This record gives sequence, C-alpha cells and structure tokens, in this order.
Amino acid sequence: MFQILAEKVISGLAAFSMLLLSSYQGNEASFSAYTTSFLDDRMFLECKLENAFENDFEEIFKSGQSIDIYFSVKISDRDVIIHEEEFKHSIIFDPLTQLFSIELEDQGLSFSTNSYDELKIIISNIEYSFKDENIHDCTLTLKAYLPKIRLIALNRDFDLMMLWKYNEPKLTAKLESENHED
Repeated sequence: MFQILAEKVISGLAAFSMLLLSSYQGNEASFSAYTTSFLDDRMFLECKLENAFENDFEEIFKSGQSIDIYFSVKISDRDVIIHEEEFKHSIIFDPLTQLFSIELEDQGLSFSTNSYDELKIIISNIEYSFKDENIHDCTLTLKAYLPKIRLIALNRDFDLMMLWKYNEPKLTAKLESENHED
C-alpha cells in the first residue's frame, strides 16, 4: 500500500518537474463580470476567476503539495482605505484517495472532489462579504495572485505567477447602494 502511495507521489513530482523543464503556455487569468448587493449594512461581492487554471495547473495541483490562491480586497473612499483583507483558496491532492481537498476562506467552506473540472469551478468562485455601514459609494479592488512554492524534490523555489504570465488579475468595482453588474 505504501509503495503505491510513494509511486503516486513520485509520479506527481516527476510530472511537475517535467513541467518546469518543458515549455508552458501560461494563462490569461482575469475576473468575470461581478455582482454586488447590499443587505442592511453588509455588502456582498460575487465573481469568478476565469482562464486561470487551464494548461499546466492540473499537474501542479496533483504534486501533493498544498497550493494556495491568494486574494486581496481593498475598499476605499477616494484615497482613504476603509477596509483591507486577504483570503485564500487552498488545494491539496491526496494521491492515495485521488481526492482534492479544498478550503475557501472567503466562504468558510471545505470541499472534496476527485474531478479536476469541478475543482476549477469551486476555486474560481469568489463570494466575499463585508459588514460596515459606511461602504456605500466606495471603490472595491480585488486582486488575485499565486505564491512561490518550494519544490523539495528539486530543492528549488518555483514562482507560480509564471503560469499567469506574471500578471495579477484585478477587478475594480464601484460600490453603490443598488445592485450593480458590469
């Protein structure tokens, strides 16, 4: 049993290493149209991260290492920052069960799936909320970025932003009292 597990981990690391040595296409990650809504003193933002996890990401997610996608939110009134927060979506693949475990900090939810297509849908959905009475008529900025990870098998760091062509997806939304779609 442990030999099968070790083989799956090694094959995942080998595939990931091959990715580093081969050419990659990179992705044009961006945010979709968004919706904002208000309920009493709470603001809700929903959008999707599009074209972010195509091409080489399946091998990276199956490497057996925990992979995080970071999001930063700033709400400002003119040039004054009212609120600033960072959250992440975390993925780790278990080669023994062939399951992806997913945690979404913005939603406070955890999932498991064996489908890479379902994984992409889950980690691409952003549902962020914030409670403050003074957020009407402000500007919200949402950015996504990927960290550097340490590849133990190769004893070197790998900047995952390379797979997004070093471009951070960014969304800027005007927060108004009514529902708004762009």
